[in-house]
This record gives sequence, structure tokens and C-alpha cells, in this order.
Amino acid sequence: MTSKVVIDVSSTKGKKRVFSFEDHDTFMVGRMDDCHVCIESDSYLSRHHFILEVNPPNARLQDLGSLNGTYINEKKVGGRDVNETPEEALARHKFPWVDLKNGDVITTGDTRFNMIIESPNTVIGPVRCQKCGRDVSNEAGAMRGGTYVCESCQKFATASPFELLQQFLEDSHIGRPTYRKNATSTLKYGFHQESLTQFSDWDIVKVLGAGLFGATYLLQNRSSKKTAALKLMLPKIAASDELKDHFLQETTAIQKIKHPNMMDFIESGYRNGIFYFLMEYCNVGNLESLRHGGTVKPSDLILSMLQALEPLTLAHSNGFVHRNLKPQNILLHTADNKIYVKISDFGLSRSFSLNGLSGMTITGETTGSYPYMPRELLVDFKYSRPESDIWSVGATMYNLLTGEFPRNFSHSRDPLDVILHGDIIPIRSRDSSIPKDLAEIIDRAVRNNPADRYKHAGEMLSALQRVYKSNQG
Repeated sequence: MTSKVVIDVSSTKGKKRVFSFEDHDTFMVGRMDDCHVCIESDSYLSRHHFILEVNPPNARLQDLGSLNGTYINEKKVGGRDVNETPEEALARHKFPWVDLKNGDVITTGDTRFNMIIESPNTVIGPVRCQKCGRDVSNEAGAMRGGTYVCESCQKFATASPFELLQQFLEDSHIGRPTYRKNATSTLKYGFHQESLTQFSDWDIVKVLGAGLFGATYLLQNRSSKKTAALKLMLPKIAASDELKDHFLQETTAIQKIKHPNMMDFIESGYRNGIFYFLMEYCNVGNLESLRHGGTVKPSDLILSMLQALEPLTLAHSNGFVHRNLKPQNILLHTADNKIYVKISDFGLSRSFSLNGLSGMTITGETTGSYPYMPRELLVDFKYSRPESDIWSVGATMYNLLTGEFPRNFSHSRDPLDVILHGDIIPIRSRDSSIPKDLAEIIDRAVRNNPADRYKHAGEMLSALQRVYKSNQG
């Protein structure tokens, strides 16, 4: 039995609906037709009243600046003054996320939401932290069963990339298998390495980056002097063997698609409670490296995005979506006196989140990802179509050209509210010097409605190629 979150929805008018979640997802309530529960006739509800994020067996809720507030077990959460907009209320109150438990009752006007959280009782014996060895069976993340790093050790590792690396490289601990027994065979998942990498043969040169899920490091082989990048991803919940295999299988499927402008993967696996991915190292950095005075020249951007859209076109034609495109995930590499653009992390963040390994990502999303998130990924967490990548590509181009984003984000405004209700600012309103034909491509890419954008990367690539050719003539 897997963990499950069931939301039993009923109203005084006798209507009843039941929503069941076994995977990571979001649940929106309001009067807009993009909500999971849309009740246009209930005048109590706001356009987007509250959002609930589930990652069974966990669930939490945030009022979205509704006029009348949301009640959890008859206690009011959220709400705004009559003369306030939802945006003003969220900025003033900064409504917190509220953790929910089995038996909680949420009410909004005539509608009642009964929370039923089912957790399996199949875990035999205590769940011990892979790092410190203590009994952490009472932690929410451990309830799924499987290998687990406790919340305290997670915070310690996240705060310091070197602590995360040390934990990964450690060969043994209390009751834990050694690396050889705990590593996942690369051959099982289709990688070309004939044997597992011996990390003792590599030197750690530096940290390349760190984020919400883990960190990336530059490695150099002692004998061959070859370089590689090592990406570590620390699960926020217990990872069973089934979940580990499912995640690795999903991420390796996209890596079988080869393209000169897509980062090449060498090996992946699971070790000491951490997923690892060994991949080629791009020696220049990412698209941020092209900035001069805070922005990128249109001609340089066009050349870079033509390269980036080619592997994305191939991926979209094979049914794969990235879901986390931004300047930091579009890398630059020099070879043979040429600069190559390479898309990285294809499928990693998407699969990590959808498998629930990231914990609560909407509530814990890094501020660096919000500006590149299309609206539909907030409203419908499992939405996975090429149009979402198109929005992120457009937002990336927009930011590199102007130093700003399609929506106006600020420290005083909740980013969820900006994504839900913020207007899209035409790019030439930011900078009128941007060529009109290039601006038209970007403005189309970042439209709120997915149906109004390019349908896939190939369509956007063709449009950008026409702009490039016209400028050459």
C-alpha cells in the first residue's frame, strides 16, 4: 500500500466530489475555470481562493489572499480587507503555508473539504538516518519507508555543498551497505560505461553550483586528467528501491537521445542516500556568461538560442519535456576554437519532483526558478507539454536581453500571486531598441495561454532561423 491523500469535497447543495492523490501534485480551489474545484456560483470564493500541495503522506495549504479567508478546523487562515486586492493582501500578510493532517476539515462558504491521509503500516522496525544513524521513524519524510537522510542532516548538507559531497563519498556507516552493494549498475540503465566509476580516482576541483536539491562539482581524473561534472541530488523523503529504480529509469530514457548540443551523461546511480549523475563538463559556464553590462547582445543571443532549440526540438519530437529551462541550465563549452551551447539537466528536476523526491517544491521552490515558470505548471503541477518549455525559453531570452522578467516580481509580493495574476509585459516596453522581429518571437513564447504560444521547439526554431537569415541579408 502506498501513501495517499484523499480530498472529499461536499457542499450544502448536495454536490459531492472526491479527489485522490498518490503522487506529488497541486490542488487549486476558486471561481476560475483553471481550478481543480471551480465553483462559479459560490460568491464566497475568490478567483483563486487557496492552493493545496500534496506529496503523500504530506499536504499543506496556502490562502491566496481571498476576500473571505479559508477556515481549517474552524480557524481562519488568510483573508483580506474589502478595499484590498489579493496582491496587496499577500504582500501585507505573507500568509504562511499550513501543514495538514488526517481528519482536518477545510471550509470555504458552502463548500467543505475533508482531508483523509492514508499512510502504509508496512515499515518494519525503525527507519534510521543514512548519515547519523539515529531513529527517525517519526519524521514525515520517513513514512514512505526506504533509505532516508533525516531533516537535520538534510539541512546541514544543503547548507554546505562540501558536507553533501563528504556524505556521498563516505564508504560505510552504521548498518549501511558499502558503495559496491549500494550503487546502481550503469549497464542496467543503458549508460556506456562498462564498470562503475571509482571516485577515489578523481580529485574534486571546485563547486560548480548549489541549489534546492543538491550541488554540482568539477572533477578531474588523476591519471588521464579528463574532467567531468558530478551532480548530487539529495531526496527529501525516504527512497524505496522501487522509487529509486523508477527515477533512474525515467532520467536515463531522455539521455539515450544524443545531440551535440545536449549534455552527455556518463553514469548515474544511488549512493549513501544520494542520487548521482556523472556527466561531461562544460568549461565556459552558462548563458549568464554572455552578459555584458547586465544584458546580452541580440545577435549573440540569437546564435546561442538557435543551438539550444535544436536538441529541444529533438526531445519534443520524442515526447520529452525539460520543465526547468533557465539560463543556468543552458551551458557553454569550447572545443576546436568554437563555442557550443548545451542543454543540461534534461528530465532531472522534472522527474525528481514528479516522483515526490523533492518534498514540497511549490512551497520550497527556489526564487531563481519562479521567474521562468509558466503559469500552467503552478495551476496544474503534472502539466508536461512542449508549450511549457517554450515559455521558459522565452523568459530566458527576455531576461538575457533586458535584465528583467516577463512578469514583475518583487520582494513585497508573493511569487505565487505574481505567476497567477501578474501581467505579461511586452519586451519592447522594457527596451524599445530590441529588434521588432525578435521581440515578436519572445512575446509569443511568453503568452499566458499555452495555446497561444509556439506548439513545440521546432516551430520556435524555424521562426528564429527566419530572423537570423533576414539579418544576414
